[in-house]
Amino acid sequence: MIDRRAELGHWIGRLETILISRGVLREDGELVAQDGSQFPKDVEDALDGFIENPIELMGLLKICRDARDGRPLSPAVLMAAHLMTREVLQALQDSGAAGASDFRA
Repeated sequence: MIDRRAELGHWIGRLETILISRGVLREDGELVAQDGSQFPKDVEDALDGFIENPIELMGLLKICRDARDGRPLSPAVLMAAHLMTREVLQALQDSGAAGASDFRA
């Protein structure tokens, strides 16, 4: 059986690192853009169809952090976050927006 919490714990660190390097997040994990309305163009292109705006991304990051930290999540939310995080990381990797990535789903 897949340990979705463990995978999300690993993936959230990788995702945050990528987003910091792309200028989307600050080192403290908060959005760089004050209004949270748009991504840098390369990230926007990579996430097209997955995440529409930085506010949605922050929601996904919050769920992933909650999973990593052992907070209660329903099985449906955990499964959805697992799938979405894998897809977002893959999209960033495939687009080259992540640079040299060692992520493999």
